[in-house]
Amino acid sequence: MRTTARARVSSGIYPGRHAWLPTTLYVALDTLTIIASTVLAYWARFGGSVFPEFQENIGIVSAVATLVFIMSLTASGLYRHVWRYAGVSTYMRIFSSALLGTTILAVLNLTVSTSSGGRYAPLGVIALLGVFELLSSVALRAYSRMSAHVQEVTSAPHQAKRVLVVGAGDAGSIMLRDVTAHPEYGIKVVGFLDDDPSKIGRILRGIRVYGPIEHLPETAKRLNADEIYVAMPSMKTPQQLRILDICATSDLPTQISPPFSQFTGDFNTRAFRRVAAEDLLGREPVSLNLGQIARTITDKVVLITGAAGSIGSEIARQALLFGPRRLVLLDVDESRLYETYLELREKNPTSPTMSICNLRNAHKLQTVFAEHRPDLVIHAAAYKHVPLMEICPDEAILTNVLGTLNVLEVCKKFKPERFVLISTDKAVEPTSVMGASKAIAEQLTFEACRHGVPACAVRFGNVLGSRGSVVPIFEARLSNHESLQVTHPDMTRYFMTIAEASRLVLQAQALDANGHLFVLDMGEPVKIVDLAAKMISLSGIRVPIEFTGLRPGEKLYEILHSPTEHLLPTTAEKVLAVNTSSTLSPNRALIDQLMEAGEQRSLGEIRRLLESIVPEFHQP
Repeated sequence: MRTTARARVSSGIYPGRHAWLPTTLYVALDTLTIIASTVLAYWARFGGSVFPEFQENIGIVSAVATLVFIMSLTASGLYRHVWRYAGVSTYMRIFSSALLGTTILAVLNLTVSTSSGGRYAPLGVIALLGVFELLSSVALRAYSRMSAHVQEVTSAPHQAKRVLVVGAGDAGSIMLRDVTAHPEYGIKVVGFLDDDPSKIGRILRGIRVYGPIEHLPETAKRLNADEIYVAMPSMKTPQQLRILDICATSDLPTQISPPFSQFTGDFNTRAFRRVAAEDLLGREPVSLNLGQIARTITDKVVLITGAAGSIGSEIARQALLFGPRRLVLLDVDESRLYETYLELREKNPTSPTMSICNLRNAHKLQTVFAEHRPDLVIHAAAYKHVPLMEICPDEAILTNVLGTLNVLEVCKKFKPERFVLISTDKAVEPTSVMGASKAIAEQLTFEACRHGVPACAVRFGNVLGSRGSVVPIFEARLSNHESLQVTHPDMTRYFMTIAEASRLVLQAQALDANGHLFVLDMGEPVKIVDLAAKMISLSGIRVPIEFTGLRPGEKLYEILHSPTEHLLPTTAEKVLAVNTSSTLSPNRALIDQLMEAGEQRSLGEIRRLLESIVPEFHQP
């Protein structure tokens, strides 16, 4: 593997084509210091006057000592080090080198003395020579290290940002050491904050520890801090939420260290990142029944529709971890499909395969299923954006209804072991065309189950980071210093990360409960205006929040199940089952008329038929 210049520097090996220049310089300087150390050793040993029998040997001893010590320094690898990065282990090498050279000189002196009957130098001179050589070598290299540090400091950004670090533990100490060693980062730690009474008031590497953390706003103001770094990678979720709430009150840009479990190497300052929306949710990691999931995926053929989308692609990533025999990716977006395919192929060169397939094309679906014979079908393809589907209701019908029907029909023929519909909380008492279309998709799924298709549906709310969702829009507007637009002050939504939702989909489908509608535990609903306010505060960017009014088809709040749907516990954490016995059977005659209206783009007829097929559908 090719090593970069930065990697070579950090490992202590001097980079560059002209490494011989400083090496030659060090050899020349070492030669001078060894000769000087020899003369000084004689002078110190004899109190300023050298006995005549030793005077004529000083030149010989200097030459031999120079040769021996240069060889010992070379053997210790000290001429290959960049002294800007020297540490304790490196200075121990200097000590070992000096000890080795002194020992060799002493042995040579004794050997010559035995053979010739005379001594070239007293042992005291040799011992002093070793001490002086050790001190001069350390001084020379320490001076080189300090000079390099001063040069980097003077060439570093003049206006280093003043950082207040939350957490005076190991991570905070490592960060301080890291930024001190790398002034080019442009970071100056001005203080630490901690809740531990034994740390408050102490000095950590020259920086004072303040506390408790509740005092962050006034401490940051007193220290004139520009930014907050939360250096607590092992903190639990409740503690993280509390600390981020406190950081938000300072209105300073805030960065956070990822948990230790996400590090692939050593902890360092470069690992810190801006606070993300998922950090503000405080959701605990989900425990999965991996064996149960593996039985439905390992060595199976898994087909995912909408595999280029946010949810579909993440489900594909998670499924690949369980070793499917083949992972079939279906989508109409050729660019994103190909990107997803290339990404997955890097992890498993043999399993992923792909096909551009419009689910409205029943014949193409038949061809794909006949070729791959899937064991598990996860139907994630759908149009999901409410305002857009209000403008283009025909597209919602042809993809979300006709597309689902086509996939279910082909499943009846090829009989996979499982079919999973990815649904949405907008299908509950829908007020939008998109929500109503997904409600019909649920009806069709359970009807197919009654006709022998082993099917289930998984319903959940918003996922953070999906394309077109609120968080990426907020992040983009913040980066452009534009106001954050919220439709209503009381708007709430359920949120879950893409990774968590995808894992729970795999867990839900593994439950042996055909005909069930599963609902994911989304936690507590989040007020969108509160989320926007925290994102503004923690970014340090001052922009206003603008209320724009509800959009067509949009609800103030979402619900995950209707009052007539009764929740039942399952064996899986955060997965609940809904009793679907009261689910209406779809009126196929009306659905046929609905799809015809979609093909003819008869918008008024589409809305009328939706109200007939989904009695709960009403538009505000």
